Amino acid sequence: MPASPQIPARGGPIKTEERLMTLATAQPPVWPALVQHHGDAELEFILDAGTFEAWQAGSTSAKLIDAEGKIFDLDRNKRLTAAGSASLAEVLALIRAHASLEGICCTPKLGAPDISSAIALLSSLVKA
Repeated sequence: MPASPQIPARGGPIKTEERLMTLATAQPPVWPALVQHHGDAELEFILDAGTFEAWQAGSTSAKLIDAEGKIFDLDRNKRLTAAGSASLAEVLALIRAHASLEGICCTPKLGAPDISSAIALLSSLVKA
């Protein structure tokens, strides 16, 4: 079982699974998470810290929403800054918009009991 990450002082790097990510907050994301680029309904699924490390940030700013609904602003250098929280209804609305973009019918019927489950649902909707 992997050791839990060490939480650094505000603004410091955090070591998770032998990788570093820069946080402007003391609380790291809880995985899985989704990434939404500003102004775009398309979402990206991030399974864990390793997936985040390998993920290529786009040229626009984005937000990351973790399994607990914590929102992080995400810059092109993958620096995370705490930016509030999202409700289950807000996360489901994002996922429904993404599903509609993917041509999936009956998107209003998409549901989940919690944010973590909603994000896991997204993994089945994201094209490889």
